[in-house]
Amino acid sequence: MIQLSTTYTHHTRVLAFVIGIAIAFSSSDARSTTLLPPESSTTSWSVASDHKTILLSVNGAAAIPFVIKGVDYSPRPINDAALTIPGSDYFWGDPAHLTYGPIWIRDLWGATYNDNFARVNLPDGLVRQLGANSIRTYAWWKWVPMSPADYSKWNELDWSVSPRVRFGATTAPAGFAGWPAHDGGDQFLDLCWNHGVNPIYVVIGISVDPWLAFPGANPDPVSLLDERMFIERTTKWLAQRYGYHPAVIGFAIGNETNLPFARGTDRYIDYWQYLNHLGVVAKHYAPDKLTMTAFADYPTGETPMLLKPLVAFKNGGDAHSGALTIPVCVDQGGENPSADCSSAHRRRAYPADIYALDVWGFNAYRRPETEDVANFKRWIVDGHYTNGSEIGTELPNPAPKPIILTEWGAPASIRTRDGQPPPPPNPQWVSASPAVADEFHGAPGYRAARLIQQIASDIYGPRSTLSTTGGGILSGGYVFEFQDEWWKEAQHQPETWSSHDTTILTSMFPFGEPGAGFSSYWDEEWFGLMSVATSAGRRPDSPVLLTAEHGERSLNGGADVLTPRAGFYALQEAFKGETLSPEPIVNPNPTKLIPISFPSRK
Repeated sequence: MIQLSTTYTHHTRVLAFVIGIAIAFSSSDARSTTLLPPESSTTSWSVASDHKTILLSVNGAAAIPFVIKGVDYSPRPINDAALTIPGSDYFWGDPAHLTYGPIWIRDLWGATYNDNFARVNLPDGLVRQLGANSIRTYAWWKWVPMSPADYSKWNELDWSVSPRVRFGATTAPAGFAGWPAHDGGDQFLDLCWNHGVNPIYVVIGISVDPWLAFPGANPDPVSLLDERMFIERTTKWLAQRYGYHPAVIGFAIGNETNLPFARGTDRYIDYWQYLNHLGVVAKHYAPDKLTMTAFADYPTGETPMLLKPLVAFKNGGDAHSGALTIPVCVDQGGENPSADCSSAHRRRAYPADIYALDVWGFNAYRRPETEDVANFKRWIVDGHYTNGSEIGTELPNPAPKPIILTEWGAPASIRTRDGQPPPPPNPQWVSASPAVADEFHGAPGYRAARLIQQIASDIYGPRSTLSTTGGGILSGGYVFEFQDEWWKEAQHQPETWSSHDTTILTSMFPFGEPGAGFSSYWDEEWFGLMSVATSAGRRPDSPVLLTAEHGERSLNGGADVLTPRAGFYALQEAFKGETLSPEPIVNPNPTKLIPISFPSRK
């Protein structure tokens, strides 16, 4: 559900990470715990011999099963827009150019350590309070392409891999997006790793434009090649640059690129071969990390992607939507894809025959979302495709892979068909303050919380039959999402953030409160576990994009203020088995910003 994006704001003269409280560094604060500095630690991720369980090994220790309890993370501020720097990449920072430290402190802070390994205590960030063990991001870049023309620069840009330093290049090449390379994500990853103490593991998202990168949607061979080469160089750079870091699980190549519409992509074998190619590039440079993609699940009425037999363009020079195609077939075991469909023991090819990345990822939004898991088992693990074989009765049986729900969730505005949510910024919808964290009945977002609670229980509960820990096939998932996507409205209403989208798509995305037959509208931007409001330092209608006249290029006015909704506490119970204080992290004096030092990287 995420698109390309970005954000900024005005001056704050701060050296690195900041928060409006005094921090004292003292060796007496040190705690007896095993500290694992990022530069001396390793994590290796693999798939067990059962082909469905994800394994994690830290510093060469025995690999153990890992189930993702995650949240989708794209901290784009209010009044941002899709096509602004840094293109969804908020995970780098340099005080001389742009820093997102206030966002990271708000969301991801945990106990960390100074150069003398003295403990520095700050309140846990909201993601850590949730108890999540992972976040999934949507885009990381070295060079941010802000228009299709930028892809054509792929052969002119500097793709060299710098040392493992916190900050990156200071200049951008002439004619490209006017910001430096995003070369300093180590600082963000170090915070996630937290010296190995309750780490938050990161899936690095590699953004792929579904309209330009695949011949089924793009008839222009020049622009097709340009984007493919740009994304290939980006993938190679990301794997080289961050594949070492212990906080990194791996790489998600594209999000919802499988377009099921007239200009669709996933029925063509070329689509799958390109995803596989990027996966090979990533694994070559980061062999101990996992590769995946995030496919859109189809609304009711659309043919599920996994049930569509694959085709190839008849003429490579005429490869685009509407061109002549021919069937793709494989041997009965799924090997040797080609146009040979006449030989004995050949059958039609399906996506699960071709997909070669380590993990299947699905953004699942049907009702209830967990019903999809049974279908995934039938289609991916058991290989029971509809019309799966056109020669006899033998069904295809592709080798299974781990399955995660790369997105699942429910809109906090869930409501009856006759109801309309009050227009923002009505406080009842913008924020929620339940009196007791685990008593959220009646709080804003209560119905969504019930649905989230039910699904989380199905996946993570002690008697779960869905999770691999209970003998199921699901290796966890990411709740969509950490905060509301208010930025989407800013694209269309740049003068205000108060006219929020309440799109009605009930025929495509029905929701319901478990056991109550409760129907609702799909409010596209209301999926956040956190409500969002602008910080006191920035007016709701002030732009996010920073210009040179603002002086220092840092986050204007601080991070947006996030407040947990009822769904946060419902999910917290599943993730942690306990509840915490509902008090959000608050900067009592947003104008007082105290720099915090970090261990130097050799």
